[in-house]
Amino acid sequence: MMPKPGAPTRSTLLGTSTYLFFIRFFPTLASVVALVWLARHTPADYYGRYQNFWVQWQVLHVVACLGLPTLLLTYPLSSVNTLLRRLRPAHWAALAGWSGLCAGVLVVAQHYTGSVFAGWQSGAFLALNVPVAVLEAYGLLSRQFRSAALVGIGYAGLFALSHVLLVAGLLGSEQLMNLLLLGNGLRLLALGRLAQRQFRHNRAPAELPAGLPNLWVHTALNDVVQILFRWVDKLAVGFLLPATLFALYFNGTMDVPFLPVLLGAAGSALLLHFHEPEVSDAERVALLKATARLLGRLVFPLFFLLVLFRRELFGVVFAHRYDAAVPLFLLSSLVIPLRAYNFTALLQHKGQGRIITTGAVLDLLLALLLLYPLYRWLGLGGVALAFVLSTWWQAGYYLRHTARLLQVQWFRLLPLRTWAGQLVGFGLGIGGLHWLLVQCLPEAGVLYAGVGGVGLLLAVQLWQARRTR
Repeated sequence: MMPKPGAPTRSTLLGTSTYLFFIRFFPTLASVVALVWLARHTPADYYGRYQNFWVQWQVLHVVACLGLPTLLLTYPLSSVNTLLRRLRPAHWAALAGWSGLCAGVLVVAQHYTGSVFAGWQSGAFLALNVPVAVLEAYGLLSRQFRSAALVGIGYAGLFALSHVLLVAGLLGSEQLMNLLLLGNGLRLLALGRLAQRQFRHNRAPAELPAGLPNLWVHTALNDVVQILFRWVDKLAVGFLLPATLFALYFNGTMDVPFLPVLLGAAGSALLLHFHEPEVSDAERVALLKATARLLGRLVFPLFFLLVLFRRELFGVVFAHRYDAAVPLFLLSSLVIPLRAYNFTALLQHKGQGRIITTGAVLDLLLALLLLYPLYRWLGLGGVALAFVLSTWWQAGYYLRHTARLLQVQWFRLLPLRTWAGQLVGFGLGIGGLHWLLVQCLPEAGVLYAGVGGVGLLLAVQLWQARRTR
């Protein structure tokens, strides 16, 4: 769908975000189904070692990608194609060697923590996923949304099916990973073919953007620091504690499944639209605030649902096997309201990689500084709280620097009045719903009715946004 005259970005941002969300939705859904299925039906020791693999993989996968997926979405397609044509065989060999090195590190880490998979399988899985991530980003840049979605849905189906067969005893761990390796190989072939076709069709000459190497370095550093911040606590706990305790901590501090997908889709859509021609900084700020209003209508109801229904959630989903993780979940949920805003989109568009990297590094250092005293005070809950506090600090840091860059007051970058109304309205409404359901329904009924009610509310929010976009 082409932009309407006079409104090149607003008319398509919701559509672009929707496509990007659903491209990432089904793989995330498959991983959530697998997480719950294994948590309910496998011993805590096996589940802990299984999730430890994914924590280590998440970190090393981002390290191996060197920020390339994010960098590709920062520039127009013609500029990216120009960069690709200038890469020599030595560059490709260096990138491949780096991926191989990261795969080797994963193999060693898995050996140390007791992997449920064969060593070579762990390394091969990482090595295959690096080009898949880069090619998927290239497909999004060239607006091949439907094709990328179909590839993602196919892999998600294979992922979910393989885990069902694992729990049923029809597959072993190594056989499961063989299926995932096959699925990633097919994904690589499909995305590679799609990228090759788009690369051949887009031969328009373009100048390489000024400061690209510098932004690339900062993008890679920022991606690594951000993923470390997100997973470093689980990474450390996975090495220091037995697998059964790691399973408890992981379930208590896991990310709310679809919020990172939602924010990532909105952020990618913003970057794609920010570099459209004839869009002023004032229009970009307006677009960012409009996106924040929409995200508030989705994020805040989810926040209140998860906080108020947390005991029912753990009781029903995990069959009361991980009730001790509920306090950890409450503390880690305090970062959810921040997901209603993309604090780095304008900085990234302006090429302010140094500010983004500095904020990410300081964020991680602050979390590590708070870690020990809060752990001594609250135990594992203090570990979660340290990362919550530093995340709120980081949001303020990015907001202050964005305001300085645009020479506006910081509060003019936020839809504060709208957010205040959303928080009060959703909080009172969902709080009242929880109180009413607890009076008349059993635990499972409370959860199902609450999820259904909030799900209907979110559907109405999206429908209204679609009508008024």
